[in-house]
Amino acid sequence: MSNDRGTSTLELAFVAPLLFVLALGIVDMGRALALSVTVSEAAQEGVIFAGHDPSDPDAIVSRVIFSATDPKLEPDQVTVTCLTAPSDHVSVTVDYQLDLMTPLIADLVGGTVDLSKTVTGEIFSEDPCVGS
Repeated sequence: MSNDRGTSTLELAFVAPLLFVLALGIVDMGRALALSVTVSEAAQEGVIFAGHDPSDPDAIVSRVIFSATDPKLEPDQVTVTCLTAPSDHVSVTVDYQLDLMTPLIADLVGGTVDLSKTVTGEIFSEDPCVGS
């Protein structure tokens, strides 16, 4: 029994880094899931707004940016397109790059994860769709 002294400390030294990386990976996955929902809701909000006023793509982009409070979206991350010109459908795409916190996982996937959502909806207004 005296030879078992320090064994649990050594086992902890081997297992603790793996548990730490696993815990950070779970946090990264949770962040990615939460931001994915936010990006999706922002794109849906843009399509709802565009369905009533498709003639001003800058206003649609502003509405998308305003609706997404957690990731600070920039105007170049939002694209408004008409499916055919003139169109009765509008499409809003939101692209966001999530920077990962976990060093090992970030090295494996390149440091960022691309979150992208495209939502297409019908235009209810008489105004023509003007994409950006």
